[in-house]
Amino acid sequence: MLNLICGIVANRFRLNLQKIILMINVRSTIAFLCAALIMVACNNKPSANGNAAPKTFTSKNTDSFNIAFDSVLINYDGLRNAFINWDTAAADKYGALLQTALISVPYEQLKDEEAATKATSIAQNAADGLQTLISIDSINNKRRFFYTVSESIYHLIKTTAYDKAVIYHKKCPMAFNGDREGWWISQMKTIDNPYFGKFHPKYKNAMLECGSVEDSINNMQ
Repeated sequence: MLNLICGIVANRFRLNLQKIILMINVRSTIAFLCAALIMVACNNKPSANGNAAPKTFTSKNTDSFNIAFDSVLINYDGLRNAFINWDTAAADKYGALLQTALISVPYEQLKDEEAATKATSIAQNAADGLQTLISIDSINNKRRFFYTVSESIYHLIKTTAYDKAVIYHKKCPMAFNGDREGWWISQMKTIDNPYFGKFHPKYKNAMLECGSVEDSINNMQ
């Protein structure tokens, strides 16, 4: 009789224990799901700016103007790289391409008529400087005209308010004879000095990174 009672009590205890374990598991599952839902809700919380798409920049100049002026900068980069590499033939090649690109830009499409007139004059002066650059033999003499052309294009960018890239204005304090400065422009902040370049007779490539960024033109605002 005693054994029977003990068996019944034991069975009830096991059943109650199973119910307790089941309840604990259910509560744990519910707690886990709640925590997961809270995390998802937090991660999906709208930002301070809402769900609006970022604003796209629209140029103030015409597409045809920008395409033509992009060609100016591409060929200027080719000319600058020619001096970095001490490549006279490449300097003549890109000098001619840059000359054509400069006079092919439709400056008359600028909204400001005075700026259009001024830009046309600057571009012609730069083209004339490039003609001299192409016609002389010495790469060191070519660099002198590269300097004047670089400054003309810098002022041309400011006059036209070209707004498809940030342009950095750079200076080498000892470009000519070690005591005269030379300037150039680039779309990169890093210094790549075209006045000393990679193959200088005396310094080799030691002066390639000599210089500083003195100014920038950013009309992309």
